[in-house]
Amino acid sequence: MRYPKGSPEPIGLLNRVRLLECGEPLVPLRKYCPGIKILRGTSVPYARLRVAQMLQRARESLWPDYDIGVREAWRSIERQKFIYDWYFQQLKEKHPEWSHATLRRMTNRFFAPYDQKAPPGHSTGGAIDVWLLDRKRKPIDLHGPGERFESAPTFAAHLPPEILELRYLLYRALARQGFTNCRDEWWHYSFGDAAWAVRRGRKTCFYGAIAPPRSVYAKKDERFFREFLQRA
Repeated sequence: MRYPKGSPEPIGLLNRVRLLECGEPLVPLRKYCPGIKILRGTSVPYARLRVAQMLQRARESLWPDYDIGVREAWRSIERQKFIYDWYFQQLKEKHPEWSHATLRRMTNRFFAPYDQKAPPGHSTGGAIDVWLLDRKRKPIDLHGPGERFESAPTFAAHLPPEILELRYLLYRALARQGFTNCRDEWWHYSFGDAAWAVRRGRKTCFYGAIAPPRSVYAKKDERFFREFLQRA
């Protein structure tokens, strides 16, 4: 089996994508994807309307043998900054010999920077982190050997065949609906944001930064910050 190689997403290319915001609203996934499993730790299960509709169709294409759960959807800029800065600091402590540019580049591989022209995909409502579920709607372990980011690339050559096949099953279900995958994160898919445009070879995107009412996410973010630091 020859799996898709994916496309790189350098920040320079993302920043050159022109935004033509379509004004589509954020909607709650629980309402627009009836029965969707929102996995533990998900901050705010909201996404753009079309993303929610596409996700529901992808789920229906896998049913009844599999389903798709959501691990993350819309994410506030504050939350993105917190995660990005935390990971950057972890790398800095682990690799004191690395330059600032190298630390930024390695952090950007897994976390979109919050200080660039192109907003993080999750903050546009166009990106979702997903999980493949079995018939009992339990998450299937698709991480592979090694620590999390070592096996994060979607079709890494060192992965066991059974994991590659299941990742491809998830990939096909979402790609057929119009999502594109971040090649460095098997769980990350998006539609309409700058990263989606770069993967498609497009010069424009139609989802920019957006936010639900502050009351929807403020307390959830505060709780996340406390719990994250306790686990770190």
